[in-house]
Amino acid sequence: MMSEAAVAISKPNFSAFIPFGYQIDVLKFLYSYQYEIGTPEILLSGSVGSAKSILMAHIAIRHCLENVNACVAIGRRSLPDLKKTLFREIIEHLQESLIEGYHFTVRNHTGEIEFCNGARIISVTWGDQRWAKFRSLKLSGLMIEELTENDDDFEPGFKILKARLRRIPGIRHNFLITATNPGEPDSYWHKYFIEGSKTSPTRFVFYSVTTDNFYLDAVYIEQLLRDYSVLEAERYLKGKWISIGGEGIYHAYAEERNLIGRPFVPDKTKPLRLTFDFNVADGKPQSCALFQYVRGEWHFFGESVIKDANWCLDNLDDFEANGLLGWKDTDGSVMRFPKYLIYGDATGRSKSANSLYSNYELIEGWFKQRRLICSIEVPRANPPLVTRWTTVNAMCQNAMKEVRLYVHESCPTLNQGMKLARKKEGTALEDDSKAYQHITTALGYAVWYIKNFDDATEPRVTHL
Repeated sequence: MMSEAAVAISKPNFSAFIPFGYQIDVLKFLYSYQYEIGTPEILLSGSVGSAKSILMAHIAIRHCLENVNACVAIGRRSLPDLKKTLFREIIEHLQESLIEGYHFTVRNHTGEIEFCNGARIISVTWGDQRWAKFRSLKLSGLMIEELTENDDDFEPGFKILKARLRRIPGIRHNFLITATNPGEPDSYWHKYFIEGSKTSPTRFVFYSVTTDNFYLDAVYIEQLLRDYSVLEAERYLKGKWISIGGEGIYHAYAEERNLIGRPFVPDKTKPLRLTFDFNVADGKPQSCALFQYVRGEWHFFGESVIKDANWCLDNLDDFEANGLLGWKDTDGSVMRFPKYLIYGDATGRSKSANSLYSNYELIEGWFKQRRLICSIEVPRANPPLVTRWTTVNAMCQNAMKEVRLYVHESCPTLNQGMKLARKKEGTALEDDSKAYQHITTALGYAVWYIKNFDDATEPRVTHL
C-alpha cells in the first residue's frame, strides 16, 4: 500500500499543486500552444500511478477559473465509473482551495460542478450509444478518461463531442485531452493518436511511466511489480503500447518453468482444494481442478474434465474413484485431509431450473454425506475477466521474475489450456468453444480468490 505521507503529497489541492516530469511538459505546452492552428488533441499515455487524473483535474479547474462561462465536459463510458474517478478527483482537488457553496456548487446526481463565474464542468457518458444527445452541447474543453476501454463503436460519439468544442464565444484556449493506460498497438486509438501525432499538426502524445511519480511509495511500486507479469509491467508500468492479447490469455505461462514433470506429493496436514467451472452444454465439459496452496505456491496436480456430465458431482465421484481425495494408511484404512476448500464460478450459487439445490449446495451435501469438513470459498460475483487473467499471469511469472503457480504432469488438459487459451476473435471474451479452456477458467477463479482473500496468511517461497 502507498504510505499516508505519499498520498498526502501526491494528491495536493488546487493551490498546492506542484507538477512533476511530464505534467510540467503538458502545462507548458497548453500555455504556449498556438490555438489559431486548431484545437489541440492530447493523449496522456500513462502508466499506473503516473497521476494522469490529478493533472486533468487541475487543468479543468484552472480553465474554468480563468474563463467566464467556460464549459468542460469530462467523459467516460459509464457515469458510476466517471464519478468514482475523474469527477471525484476534481472534487478532492478543489478542497481547501475554494469554498463549496460560495466559489462552486456540486450536483452529485448529474456529475456537474458550477463555479461562481458561470463556468461549468459537466459529465458525459455514452454507454447507451445515444450520440444525438451530444449535439446540443457547447464546450470549451473535453476530457475523456480511460480511452482504451472504448472500442471502435465510440468513434461516432468521439467525433460529435469533438465538434462541440469552440462553441463558446470569447474563449480562445479550447482543448481536448484524453488519458489512458496503453492498449493494443493495432487499436483505433493507437492509430488515431500515436500514429496520427506524426502527421497531424494538432495531435500530441505525452508519455509517462510509474517511476516518474517520485511521490509514490517504493513499497507500492514493488507491489505493482508483483501483481503484473513481465509483459503487463511493460505496458502498465513502463507505458509501452505492446501486444498482450496476441500472446494468448496466459502469456506468462511457460512449460519450462510452470510445468512440473514429476508427481506431486500433497501435504497431508494442509487442506485439499478444488475449483470448478460448471457446464452441461455440448462441447463444454464439466471441469474441476485439484490443488494445494502451500507456502505461497499453487500446485495443481489433479483434473477432472467430463463431457456430457449430468452435474458437478460427477467430478467429485471421478476424483474419489481415483483415490485423489484421500490416501490409504499403512493399515489399509482410508485417510482424509483435514479440510476441503471449494472454489469456482460464482454463478454456481444460484439454483438451476431443474434442481432444488445450487451446485455448491450439492457439493456441500456430497462432503457432508461422507462426514468430511467442507468450506465454500466463492465470492458473490466473479471478478472481471481481465482482472482474473492478470492475476493468473502474475502468479505464472511476475515482473520480479517470481514464479508461484505450477501445473504437474498429471494435468495434461490444464497444461494444454494454459498454453492455448485465446480470446474469441474480435471480442474481449474467452473462446469457450475449446474443451481445454474451461479448466483454465476454474483455475483462475481459485487463484484470484486466494490472492485477494487468503494470500496474506501463507508465507511465500520465491523462485528467481
